[in-house]
Amino acid sequence: MSESIKQTVKWNKHKIEEKIGNDQFKSNQLWTENFYFVIVADVQFGYVKPPVKRDSKDWKIEMDKAIFAIDKINNLSPRPQFLVVCGDLVNEMPYNDTVLNELQVNDFKKVFSNVHPSIPLVCLCGNHDIGNTPDENSINKYRDNFGQDYFSFWCGGVLFLVLNSQYYKNSCNVDTFAAKQDQWLTEILSKHKGQRIIVFQHIPWFLSKPDEDVSEFNIEKNIRHEMLEKLFAAGVSHVFSGHYHRNSTGFYKNLEIVTTSALGAPLGEDPSGLRVVKMYENNVIHTYYPLEQIPSSIQN
Repeated sequence: MSESIKQTVKWNKHKIEEKIGNDQFKSNQLWTENFYFVIVADVQFGYVKPPVKRDSKDWKIEMDKAIFAIDKINNLSPRPQFLVVCGDLVNEMPYNDTVLNELQVNDFKKVFSNVHPSIPLVCLCGNHDIGNTPDENSINKYRDNFGQDYFSFWCGGVLFLVLNSQYYKNSCNVDTFAAKQDQWLTEILSKHKGQRIIVFQHIPWFLSKPDEDVSEFNIEKNIRHEMLEKLFAAGVSHVFSGHYHRNSTGFYKNLEIVTTSALGAPLGEDPSGLRVVKMYENNVIHTYYPLEQIPSSIQN
């Protein structure tokens, strides 16, 4: 495993522990100045956008886009506080073709090891990373490769929560895992209610309207409304997701749901790109940039 990916695993596992006694951790809970971070979604090495046909072991198109994006991110001035990969790191599900899955995971690690050491890399799992119907083996395989599948961290006075959204989509084979995440989430929201909180997950609760029909791109309505109210009541201001391979936004009360298009293979009108999220003391502004339009500097 590359040093950068080791750093990622350390980041994920360390932050979930929330070591309050650590001075750096304490300072991250305090607002000091404006900052920004970057989101990419659905890197998904190996996803073939119809009607393109190619060899099952060819994902050069997706790799080249990721390499290009990482180079742009590394050269941003100032550099972002962190980079989030919002799920579907690879395309091949872990319980289908295990050899192909491992090849894609290894290439993901190889490419993302080039993220500048000063930019923490935050990975979260998508349905392709653990399976549409995850089981204990697929969850543990993901954790071995990338660290915890749900965790928290502080940055610049903001609490960030990373959720495994597949537990809300289909947890029939991992009820115990899902229950542990729910207990953890309930406790952390209760503990930090009223503080600035932002959530990352792969599948959005909804795309544009809280009452929209259920589809493969959102969460079942009963769970959706229960969780939206839970997050809203605790003071969560934004949920950032991927999965849809298109850009979309919507609101539940004043909780904004932001879905970011795919870096690998978009399905809508928005081209491959990334999202820059600027954090201000009393505001959040986010902008999607196509790869060819990524700026060289970010002004707060």
